[in-house]
Amino acid sequence: MNTPSYLALPRLHAELFPHIEGCLTLWPGLPGQPDSAWAPSMPWSPAMAAACLADYERACRDGASGAPVLTLGAETAPADLSEAERRALREMAGLPAEEPQQPLRQNAQQVLLLTWLQEKQALEMAALEQKIGDSRRALSGLISGVTRAAASPRMPEENDLPDWKKTLAAALAFLPDLPEGTAVMVTSRAMAAAVSELDAPKTEGAPAGCHAVTVRASALAALCGRASEDRLKRGLPADQWQRTLTICLPDNLC
Repeated sequence: MNTPSYLALPRLHAELFPHIEGCLTLWPGLPGQPDSAWAPSMPWSPAMAAACLADYERACRDGASGAPVLTLGAETAPADLSEAERRALREMAGLPAEEPQQPLRQNAQQVLLLTWLQEKQALEMAALEQKIGDSRRALSGLISGVTRAAASPRMPEENDLPDWKKTLAAALAFLPDLPEGTAVMVTSRAMAAAVSELDAPKTEGAPAGCHAVTVRASALAALCGRASEDRLKRGLPADQWQRTLTICLPDNLC
């Protein structure tokens, strides 16, 4: 298992943050974990996680084709989604929780799988837009006889990516597995702004282009909303609830 010096949050895909030595992404338990990712002890096996992801992808395809499926703001779900999967979709949508509640880690893994899928779709859409833009520039160059430099790689806008609060809350469910000394590298401008508002004490050890602060896990949970905070407080051991974490804030996000 890879041991991170820095764990990138809330984004799960390495393409969504600049390369920093020793910084790994959080892996949601799918098969084929890359060297650039760290995975805690997940409740589901890689095969089960892949099956859950396939269910979500099928639900997205059915929705795109007009079939009656659950969108993130809907009240009903397709029959082929399990009760647990429907609850995870409601969690991502910010809808009221359904009883009985799932075990903390199981719900968290499902939310991470949804996050991973949404990020993947956002990256694919950005790549498609990039390809279309490159084709237009090439055609314009043929017509005008002026060669234009290729545009910088296009990345998704923050509004096109999953809610950082949901991802952070899911990641905190696995806090007991995070090795001591690992710092969290923030990869969302909105999350960086929220952490900055905590007025947390500064600390040493941030990589170049970043500054670091120390924040208790309970304070991070509070940023995620009351429902997530209450669930984490019930589910985490007391020492982890009060654990102090080093949070690295890139200067270009603050």
